[in-house]
Amino acid sequence: MRLKDKVAVVTGGGNGIGRAICLAFAEEGADVVVADIDAGSAKTIADEIIKHGGKAITTVMDVTNPADVNKGVEKTMDAFGKIHILVNNAGVEGHRANIWEADDGDWRRTIEVHLFGNYNCTKAFLPKIMEQGWGRIITMASIQAKQASIQNSSYTAAKHALVGMTRTVAHEAAMAGYPQITVNAICPGIVATDLVLGPGGAIEQIADQYHMTREQVIAMGKAKCLQNRFLEVQEIAVMAVFLASDDAKGITGQAINVCGGAVFH
Repeated sequence: MRLKDKVAVVTGGGNGIGRAICLAFAEEGADVVVADIDAGSAKTIADEIIKHGGKAITTVMDVTNPADVNKGVEKTMDAFGKIHILVNNAGVEGHRANIWEADDGDWRRTIEVHLFGNYNCTKAFLPKIMEQGWGRIITMASIQAKQASIQNSSYTAAKHALVGMTRTVAHEAAMAGYPQITVNAICPGIVATDLVLGPGGAIEQIADQYHMTREQVIAMGKAKCLQNRFLEVQEIAVMAVFLASDDAKGITGQAINVCGGAVFH
């Protein structure tokens, strides 16, 4: 098992991509901390891991709240005594609108969750990872970190910023004398999650904005991918496992697409 004896913290671990990563890490032998603002969802995933013989705990975490994040560090250390892997996955869809029509509060909230959430967690957990002399930080960016996304300026701005933060923290860790700590971002294409397909998600919002049917929006989204499909959460989890393992020890400061050929840079 590639992650045996490793302790991994996954924010937004209760649903979607985060859930898939938690389960995949557990299958590879990691002890998992399921961090989520939704206590019930986090417990469901932790219970599933424990049922199959793994080790998992939960921590209720709003990543925009440093106090919640610090409590997560404390709970992890109390339970396992060490931290090796942090997956910054927590995110929100936000409300789509042209920038001149955007709601200031919603725009700020999207930035706070994606960008400040990453900052809060990295700042709090990285010193504990440094104590091990080996570690991984994996941030969930997006192909929208590499291109425009109409009526989605806050999300796109945050994801672009996360790639810059990833590259910078990779440099900082290496220059501080921790070459075995790698820092990378995953850039998924359109993934079949509730944030995309569920009520109030991207598909519904785009359909409302452009007076299209749900089926038309889905077809349009799939057409942007060479494979003419949406990605599955397990495909993102596979990349996260790879980046967390020693197989990826030579990869740091990178933003890696998992998008079925939607983006080539």
